[in-house]
Amino acid sequence: MISIVVPAYNEEKFLPACLESFKDQDYKGEYEVVVVDNCSTDSTDNIAREFGTRVIHCPRKGVADARQTGACSALGDIIVQADADTMYPADWLTRINAHFIAHPESVALAGIYAYNDPQSWSWLEFFIRWVGNRVLGMPFLGVPLFVSGANFAFRREAFYKTNGYDVRSLYPDQWGIAHALSKIGQISHDQTLKVLTSSRRIQKPFSRIAYEIIRNLFGVIRHLVKHNLNWLKGLFRTPIRRLSFIGKPTGMVTAVLMASLIGLPLYGYIFPTAQVFGKVYYQAKTPEKMVALTFDDGPNEPYTSQILDLLEQYDVKATFFVVGKNVELYPDTAKRIADEGHVLGNHTYKHNANHALIDDGGAEIKRAQVAIRTVSGVEPHLYRPPHGKKSPWEAEYLKEQNLVEVTWSVQANEAHRELVFDKPVPEEVANDILKQVKPGKIILMHDGYGTNHNDVKSDKSLTVKALPLIIEELQSQGYSFVTVSELLNIPAYNH
Repeated sequence: MISIVVPAYNEEKFLPACLESFKDQDYKGEYEVVVVDNCSTDSTDNIAREFGTRVIHCPRKGVADARQTGACSALGDIIVQADADTMYPADWLTRINAHFIAHPESVALAGIYAYNDPQSWSWLEFFIRWVGNRVLGMPFLGVPLFVSGANFAFRREAFYKTNGYDVRSLYPDQWGIAHALSKIGQISHDQTLKVLTSSRRIQKPFSRIAYEIIRNLFGVIRHLVKHNLNWLKGLFRTPIRRLSFIGKPTGMVTAVLMASLIGLPLYGYIFPTAQVFGKVYYQAKTPEKMVALTFDDGPNEPYTSQILDLLEQYDVKATFFVVGKNVELYPDTAKRIADEGHVLGNHTYKHNANHALIDDGGAEIKRAQVAIRTVSGVEPHLYRPPHGKKSPWEAEYLKEQNLVEVTWSVQANEAHRELVFDKPVPEEVANDILKQVKPGKIILMHDGYGTNHNDVKSDKSLTVKALPLIIEELQSQGYSFVTVSELLNIPAYNH
């Protein structure tokens, strides 16, 4: 049996949708829903009873006390934390039950959440949570650093071996309970066990959110320093107390952990050539004078066709990382790229600026694959992330789909010149590229601008004018132009 415990304080607005999602569960076993009324003054109690749930009252305000009251009254072998403003997928309980059957050594299972009404910057929170859990928490501590109070399940017998929800601990119903249970057995973390919650807690100025994120991070780190000194000392050959040049040991430990938690992942995300999350191709080691010319964001007419005409004139083959939506808009141009011996690469379906961090990023890549294959008959093996931004889960998806990540080592940033300078000239764009070229380099240019068309941003006439200057000069220097797949000696397509 499974017990779902839902603390609720004045939740008449959100509670009905939450309880409705519990009624829709496909779990075949027995389960109960326990709503803990935490001193509500609205109709939370009546709504819960109308849904046939068991309602108990906690006289003390506070989520930790409410969860403790609910857990102690729960009848199930598995107790599941839930939140009143959260909705749960139909297979939620089935997956939780299957996990505990398949993993008898696991005493708790932590899932994740996404916002059903996300803010524009919500990706940053999820990114930090992912890194804290998958890069630091689970590998080094065996506990997720960021546990969702709305999606956490544990065995009742293990819970009773702990002190339960300790209000003095760090985030009692998140890190606190997970840390306590980790002393009993293994804590598991499932990145795919996802629920949808309200973003009401983060509907505030971003500056305030950033402050709270940093404050919470330092809170976690201070806790780790205080309670895990023996583990932390293992990070250094010299005991921390002997490192006199750093003053208080907390300062260095905080700096090291903060750099690991934020600095390295951000470097991997932002820098196109960073190898933090896996293999990224951006150039080839070769003594031969050869380079790969690539174009992003097309097809975009009339500029893509004008570029194709120039490439045919100079007998040059290139690689086009196309946007799926643009392929559907200009199918004849996309087909022409492949028919004339150039290589088509995947550049996502809609070219989202923070594509690597969005929940449906994998679906965006797959949708682009389908669009390209439908129009041209080929399925790309090469993938280029929009703006060169990468993430760990994107790298995992690419590996599953037999795609390789390709960025660049030379760029003129002609899009920036077109938007910033009043009268940019082709010679400046060409010179920007020519001074960076060496054997084996991958050159980035643009024949489009995201999914924009027929506007100032998507006007690529400057690129069209600069291209002959680049080709003629490099050919005069003895360079040959090859596709990315030829330069890297890897397949252009999966089929």
